[in-house]
Amino acid sequence: MEVGPLPPTQSRAAADLLADAFVDYPAWRSIGPRREPARRRMLNRFYCGALARAHAHGAPLAAAHDGRLLGVAITYPADRWPPPAASFWHEAWGVALAGPGAAARGLVATARIDAVHPPEPHAFLHTLGVHPGAQRRGAGAALVERLIAVCEPSGVAIHLTTSTPENLPYYRRFGFELDGESRLPRGVPLWAMLRRAVR
Repeated sequence: MEVGPLPPTQSRAAADLLADAFVDYPAWRSIGPRREPARRRMLNRFYCGALARAHAHGAPLAAAHDGRLLGVAITYPADRWPPPAASFWHEAWGVALAGPGAAARGLVATARIDAVHPPEPHAFLHTLGVHPGAQRRGAGAALVERLIAVCEPSGVAIHLTTSTPENLPYYRRFGFELDGESRLPRGVPLWAMLRRAVR
């Protein structure tokens, strides 16, 4: 498994991968259209923008095997989170084009996700996605371990959110602890997790 920075030339393939990985993710079902094809189109636009934002202000990572992209992590180092407020539109337009309902739910979700960030400086694992055909083969773990290896020497905490309860024990394996809860539109739960800085 090769893990390293995501080349900008692979952004389109990465957006396709993330749209496939998250089309049924509870948070996105809480925000997007109920029909899967429309939700997938929204996600593809969103992740194109999210990756452009991360290439400008964060540090997107890729996991590949034999040249095939298997997983993507959108990460922001502590000294680059939060990114400039204006860069939010990189992500927002993809949701806004799905209609006024999705746009309104997206703004509510964004506010609630922002509210569970810890007050201290931290790196942010914005997104971790693995191609549906390559899950449970180590790509996600390799990406999380790479992020930890970058943050741990400088004693930086790592924050993430998830709306899938099955993800809670997964991230606990890497030292993350529950750090807060909220609720997204349509009653979907949101959990914040934090891997505290090692002093």
